[in-house]
Amino acid sequence: MLLEEIQSYSNFELLATSAKEGFVAGLHKSPFRGFSVEFAEHRPYNPGESVKNIDWKLLARTDKKYIKQFDEETNLKAHIWLDTSGSMRFPEKSESKLKFGTLAAGVIGGLLQQQKDSFSLGLYNNEGFYYKSACKSTRGHLQQQLLSLSPLWLSEKATQKTTTSVANQSMEEAILHVGRRQLVVILSDFLWGTAEAEAEASFWKYMAMLRFQKCEVLLIQIQHAEQEINLSFSTGNRPIKFMDLETNEFIKLQPDEIQMAYQQMETARNKEFNEKCIQLGIDCFIADVSKPIEQALTAFFVKRSKLH
Repeated sequence: MLLEEIQSYSNFELLATSAKEGFVAGLHKSPFRGFSVEFAEHRPYNPGESVKNIDWKLLARTDKKYIKQFDEETNLKAHIWLDTSGSMRFPEKSESKLKFGTLAAGVIGGLLQQQKDSFSLGLYNNEGFYYKSACKSTRGHLQQQLLSLSPLWLSEKATQKTTTSVANQSMEEAILHVGRRQLVVILSDFLWGTAEAEAEASFWKYMAMLRFQKCEVLLIQIQHAEQEINLSFSTGNRPIKFMDLETNEFIKLQPDEIQMAYQQMETARNKEFNEKCIQLGIDCFIADVSKPIEQALTAFFVKRSKLH
């Protein structure tokens, strides 16, 4: 499912549900069976017991009644954190990165709910979290989170204030509310300007805190590779005004003159990002908005499968 083919759809809940079902149908073997219980052993059936767990196939073969016993598994608790800061609204007209992250967050929430895993949704920007949900696994909870994500899909910036459930909670405060051995999925472009070195250092400190709590972390780095990395603009030889979507500062540059140096800088930045993830034992994945959204869902699925 390509973002450019669906970004005009207005029914976000239906879109997220369809994307989830399409992803599940595309798997060779569905992972959504037997997550809550695991077969342990058989034991003889005692008269008067419920017949619900009788192994009828074994009864047909042996003419003896046996009860299937199961070991209960502890369902996973997960947290989905979506960055909605200014840089995620690139390109300014289509807001492709934010829409990609919004849909991915909705589908991941749907996958977790289908697995009967509890999950919470957090929306944050440069000022901190302005929305945090409870951690639940009900269908109603999923629908409520899809409702909270819908305005972002529709590019309704003003609704950030109307959906506020926390007063700019910092990421450090949010992490302190994450229990041990839980899963945290962060969808962001992970961009920091030269003046944000302290914010970048704090982010990695927070990731170290999560790992200290034995949490599993998946960072999904969302990029618009064609324009952000390759600087592919159809403008001929004319200079382009580049604007910082978070500070509104701008500069005029000739793309073809800076392309090579810029790409080298981005390559070095991504290498450093990956090295820090490796050092902390964090999984990271680069998601290009021009590629099918299943790429990000597969990264989540692989991460989820490791937790069994």
